[in-house]
Amino acid sequence: MDNSELLPYLGLMRKAGSLVCGAEDVSAACLGGKGRVALLARDASNHTVRWIGESCEHKQVPILTLDCDKNDLGGALGIGECAAAAVCDTGFALSLAKKLALPELIAQLEQRAAREKKRKAKKLAGKGKTDTSKRGKNV
Repeated sequence: MDNSELLPYLGLMRKAGSLVCGAEDVSAACLGGKGRVALLARDASNHTVRWIGESCEHKQVPILTLDCDKNDLGGALGIGECAAAAVCDTGFALSLAKKLALPELIAQLEQRAAREKKRKAKKLAGKGKTDTSKRGKNV
């Protein structure tokens, strides 16, 4: 997949509130257990790469280095420059992995999505609800 298809998709994730930008926010998201996939621009500084790497290693968050520079990534996200970003939604992260054709990451994220769905269904069952959508209807 080339950047002309990938970068607008990342912009959509940011507008949906499922992507955080900047090394500090990415590190906090990964350490806080919210980050699903960390993304780095190819020209990110060594300090940023090391910082994000340590944060992601702690919580076993996969890191992808994109084939775009900080200006391209930042432009797609609506900011000046961005060396690092993190996808915080499992569905978006799974979709991104499928677009990039990364089978190992796809399998890992599918397992996580299944666990999240099971956990959500169990939580709703305790409240007497069976509908797992966000509509809030009792079925």
